[in-house]
Amino acid sequence: MTVSGDLATIDLADLLQNIEGHSRTGTLTLLSDAGEARLFFRDGRVAMLARDGRTPFVDMLVATGHVTQRRLDGARKKQKGTGRAIVDLLTGARVCTEDDLRALAEHRLGEDVANLIAAADGEFRFVEGEPADDAFDPDEARLGCALAVAPLVLEATRRVDDWGEIRKYLPSLAVHLRARDGATPPADVEQADVAAALLQALDGSRSAAEVIEAAPDEPFTASKLLARFVRDRLVRPVTCDELLAIAEQHEPQAPERAQVLVQRGLDGEPHHTGLLEAAARLAERLRQAVAAGDAHKLLAHLHLEAGRPDAALAALDAAKRLQPTDPGLWQRSLQLAMAQGDREAALRDGMQLVELYRGPGLHARARAVLDRLLTIAPDVLHLHVEFARACVDCGNPGAGVQHLARQAKTLVGQANYLAARSLWCELLEIAPGNQEATLSIELIDREEFARQVERRRRLRRTAVTALLLATFGFFFTCELLGRAAWSAANALISRERMIERSQYEDALVVLRRVRSEHPMAATSWFELPAAVHELEQRLAERDTWPGSGR
Repeated sequence: MTVSGDLATIDLADLLQNIEGHSRTGTLTLLSDAGEARLFFRDGRVAMLARDGRTPFVDMLVATGHVTQRRLDGARKKQKGTGRAIVDLLTGARVCTEDDLRALAEHRLGEDVANLIAAADGEFRFVEGEPADDAFDPDEARLGCALAVAPLVLEATRRVDDWGEIRKYLPSLAVHLRARDGATPPADVEQADVAAALLQALDGSRSAAEVIEAAPDEPFTASKLLARFVRDRLVRPVTCDELLAIAEQHEPQAPERAQVLVQRGLDGEPHHTGLLEAAARLAERLRQAVAAGDAHKLLAHLHLEAGRPDAALAALDAAKRLQPTDPGLWQRSLQLAMAQGDREAALRDGMQLVELYRGPGLHARARAVLDRLLTIAPDVLHLHVEFARACVDCGNPGAGVQHLARQAKTLVGQANYLAARSLWCELLEIAPGNQEATLSIELIDREEFARQVERRRRLRRTAVTALLLATFGFFFTCELLGRAAWSAANALISRERMIERSQYEDALVVLRRVRSEHPMAATSWFELPAAVHELEQRLAERDTWPGSGR
């Protein structure tokens, strides 16, 4: 028989009493935000409990001091290959009596079930029949606990209000608490010894849940005391920096425990760089490549946002080493290298990314990466070849042929015939029988291209020489004519005695005519302006003489 439903529509206490009243044997599964819990009933009585994070019974014996760790380790060694329960080995070695162990198991089971009933919510499912062999704690199963439901329901009812007060001050048992300096148990506390032990245990290295688990025979009392400590400010939450320091202390000898502490810190502050670095380091030490790579990726993102490109690049390099087949890492590394202008790193990362895309057939993405690389390295020959091959892989060989032909012609124009020939040969691999490529290779092999280029160079040199000679002849002729006109003008001015007679205006007319008629002559630019200036000064002086009428 299977029954399921929602605890919002049926009271858990009524459900349990119904199971007890009909003497059912089966497993009741409770699903809530807190996780999954399973209760096994035998003939209507509570026999076993399994829930997320519950300490195994034999470990509880060590935590409460009933059994030493050495005794437990010895029993576990003897258990291997025998199929016997550890509690049988402990009783056989006269460490504990079976009655004492059953009493401890029933006390713990009653505490846990009462708390479960008091905090019940979510969905339920009851499946009749025997449980699977590994569904419950084998040692608890061996002791044959059998608890009546009614007392558990009464105790749970009493605890409902108390749990409301506990959650008010202790909403999450995942928090790590540290006792303040000099904190002592309140004077009015009923169980002073338990309170003192809790305060001593609150050193920040364990969560509230772990501290409560350390007092498994009194979990409810421990929860109440922790809530009171928080209310009375006897304890405080541990900061992320403190949690990191505690994790670093555990790291050399207990890396697994350090990893748990680091993850708890990240749950509260996911962008804490120190915790992320520790998470990456611990995951790598524990051979958890994916987790380490994810931590390095987040670190790289945070370093980039903070303007630390070198640190971001180092984090990306570490992530690529751990997750070499993740294209997202190589894509981000390529972007960073291009932003920094590091051409060599960009080419290296880009080609690795191309290979990663080609593997699963993402040829369009490979072509896009090659296109980006060509913008920063157009002179790298193999990039052009790879781009053409990517075009072929994308089903567009024509684009590859056009690209190679264009680049080959550019190289021919630069007289780089060997490189051009290799591109033409690659083009023939894509398009066998291409006439342009075949003819170009023949011309290169016969050095025809080189001769054509040399002829063009000679023609250019001849044309430039002729132009220079023509220009020189033109200016030389202008200078000869200008010089002759300048000499004739000076002779006319001297013959007519224009200077002696103060006929400066007439002399200026003669000189200015020379300049207007021979503007390209050097004489018109250098010698004639000085003579004109001198005549203009004399003219100005003459006009200021007394009796000049001005």
